Amino acid sequence: MNEILDHILIGILSPPILFFFLGISAALLKSDLKIPEALATSLGIFLLLAIGIRSGFGIATIELSTVVIPAIAAICLGAFIAFLGFMILTKILKIDPANAGSIAGHYGAVSATTLALVIAYADRLNLSYEAFVPGLYPFIDTPALIMGIVMARIALHKLPKDSSSNSEVSLPHILKEAVVGKGVLLLFGGLIIGHLSFEHGAVKIMPFYDVLFKGVLTLFLLDIGIHAGERIGELKKIGPYVLIYTFVMVPIHGLIGITVGTLVGLSVGGTLIFATMIASASYISAPAVMRAALPTANISVALTCSILIAFPFNAILGIPLYHYLAETFAKIF
Repeated sequence: MNEILDHILIGILSPPILFFFLGISAALLKSDLKIPEALATSLGIFLLLAIGIRSGFGIATIELSTVVIPAIAAICLGAFIAFLGFMILTKILKIDPANAGSIAGHYGAVSATTLALVIAYADRLNLSYEAFVPGLYPFIDTPALIMGIVMARIALHKLPKDSSSNSEVSLPHILKEAVVGKGVLLLFGGLIIGHLSFEHGAVKIMPFYDVLFKGVLTLFLLDIGIHAGERIGELKKIGPYVLIYTFVMVPIHGLIGITVGTLVGLSVGGTLIFATMIASASYISAPAVMRAALPTANISVALTCSILIAFPFNAILGIPLYHYLAETFAKIF
């Protein structure tokens, strides 16, 4: 128990989390503190490229066959999480298909901010991990978004033809929105750049990304905190069963990620990052994709739960808990 509390304390007192709390406080106190949108976008671009390039370097130093099984596991798990969520939301909680698909897709997709945070956590503890693991982001994110949309579209197709919930959006359009979204494109693009240019001087640019990474993350989380604080009032508009679902499923997803990560042979650090990606919920790439594919869904429900429930839970309790469980599972298996 003391070990878990130590991990939690390390997480809470880390600069990025303290900046997140500062942002929430600023919003609640009605401060005029704002991060310019252009700067916030630039900070996000920097973090995604840094993660992608680092992952690309990691893949360049190992046999590609080492990545195959974890990548397949990531694809299957991303799709499964969204499928499971959709079935629970529609069959048990009786949520309409459009909103169920939106929530399931958001909660199956990956939060780039949470990914950056867990990497900073691992680096702070000098916890080694397979460098390619953060690069599994697109392999989790895209299948989850597509599964959420496809499940919703299938269910909506069964509704009466005059239902306003039916909207025709082509599968190629859905795939395009999911694959070329900013988060996936930047991280996957950085990964390819890092992998292809590893032996041709790209390593020389890494000090720029490594040195600035943690500082940029603090500013980015300050902005996320401000947005989270501004959305707190919206929690009252969300049904209690949906709130319970969005809270309970986060650690369940994390536990699934820890189990799969351990079974495919990832290290404790690799399992921690993998599980955190599985447990995270997207609030950057997913809203744009879902808004285009499921226009009748209330995107603000999934977005609010992602930023006010999933992210704070993972940031404060989830990451330290997954670390402890990853260590425990490593000893068992």
